Amino acid sequence: MLGGDAIAFVVTATILCIHQLFVVNKRFEWSLIAIVAVTGFVVDSSLAHFGVFSFKSPSLFYIPFWLFCLWVLFATTLNHSLEWLKNWLWLAVILGGFFGPMSYFAGSRLADVALSSPPLLSMVYISLCWAVLLPAFYLYIRFREVQ
Repeated sequence: MLGGDAIAFVVTATILCIHQLFVVNKRFEWSLIAIVAVTGFVVDSSLAHFGVFSFKSPSLFYIPFWLFCLWVLFATTLNHSLEWLKNWLWLAVILGGFFGPMSYFAGSRLADVALSSPPLLSMVYISLCWAVLLPAFYLYIRFREVQ
């Protein structure tokens, strides 16, 4: 494991403080981060519950805290470094469907995550989730921008 929950908490808190000080430029930024983080928690908890992947270390919920922190940090990129994707929803489907599962595959090599057997089936389920989630996050952003 690459540090675990304690390091994840410190890094996430530090990055969120920096994000607030230097990056936040939209009034709905914090609600976006909360929605993405909670959605990620629910989706990953559901995937873990159904055996798509599992964790070797004990956790209070289905996913470890460090994975929740990754969702929080991912959410901070949507209105900034990944903002260009907002107007290309079809590309968000493709990129989410491809790179989403790739990050889980890499995570299974770096942390205490085990994909189900066969791993390809896990990748397909994760791909379907991300092909829906990424464009859905951008639809939410577009909706909030017109309000």
